[in-house]
Amino acid sequence: MIFGLSGRDRAFALRLLRETVVWRARLDRALARYCSRPLETLEEPVLAALRAGAAQLLILGTPPHAAVSETVSALKGHRAGGLVNAVLRKLAAEGEPDTGSASLAERWSHPADLVDRWISRFGTERTIRLMEWNNGVPAIGACIGKAGDDPECGGRYLGDYRVLQRSGSSPLGSLDCPAYIQDEAAALVGRSMAAMAAGGEVLEIGAAPGGKTHHLQASASLVISMDSSPARMERWAQNRRRLGWTGAFPLVGSGTAPPLARQFDMVLVDSPCTNTGVYRRRPDARWNWSSAYLIQMAGLQRNLLDSAAELVAPSGVLAYSTCSLEDEENVQQVERFESIHGDYRRVDLQVPAELASEGMISIFPTEHGIDGLFAAAWRRET
Repeated sequence: MIFGLSGRDRAFALRLLRETVVWRARLDRALARYCSRPLETLEEPVLAALRAGAAQLLILGTPPHAAVSETVSALKGHRAGGLVNAVLRKLAAEGEPDTGSASLAERWSHPADLVDRWISRFGTERTIRLMEWNNGVPAIGACIGKAGDDPECGGRYLGDYRVLQRSGSSPLGSLDCPAYIQDEAAALVGRSMAAMAAGGEVLEIGAAPGGKTHHLQASASLVISMDSSPARMERWAQNRRRLGWTGAFPLVGSGTAPPLARQFDMVLVDSPCTNTGVYRRRPDARWNWSSAYLIQMAGLQRNLLDSAAELVAPSGVLAYSTCSLEDEENVQQVERFESIHGDYRRVDLQVPAELASEGMISIFPTEHGIDGLFAAAWRRET
């Protein structure tokens, strides 16, 4: 159980947590009107309570008396309980400030500089559709390894992908076979990588918690799954035990200085990134965004690719993937890598044609109906 709750209470708590994170900028705009103190000066538990109360009032439609009383009760004994009570009662009585004067970033609750960036790249309407998508509740599903006559099977692109019902409890209980819960986009990339790994020995960099391992180990003869985080690798190990990955083995280490002295038939860099393609599934990630963070990620990605290139055997494959929509992390990384690694030639990744661009996987959420992901691959000629 999470939060010590079960059933409908657990489902409500999870939904409240998500909506509070998703709509943070919109909620803060509404709260600032009624709060006598700047929000940034409040203690974290107080601000969290205000946001949770506002989310119930403005997003979830919770009856005002319940939203206010339950939120104040959660702060029982805190000296700011009176402030929270007063602010939420004013918000319940007077409502949200006129949204017509709100910026697009406030209205759709995204970082302002990122919204400006997307508008310059995608245009206003496409950016609004993307933000609306990001704020929606994502479907959950998994590849179950069989389709047959199962009427519930069949994703947008994969015949054995099944969308699962949300119930507040683990969706794995509705399956009659071991499965890894992931978006269809991640499954598509994993399947494409696994096709290139068939029969070979693979090093997977950035492996935890195991979404691509699940596909790679089904076709490769050996998978070494490496990640720099011991905590994340523990999650990988839990998935390995549950799913029976007999041909995959864990390694904790840095992808920029891999603790290995051998080469592999395939090296996959599943790179850390800004996550702008999966804000719907990782709503907290949007609040990490900054131009400096993008620069940091792009630098790390360059280092990972250069280190990985040394570990690919002749005629082997180097693959690269992100869950970002930003050119600096995707196409520009490809162009830079190819400009300095003349012994590598790009190879086409096998996905439906509408998801491919010059042999690379390029998925845009609102146009393809799944998470935003990018991937490219090269074969080493010498």
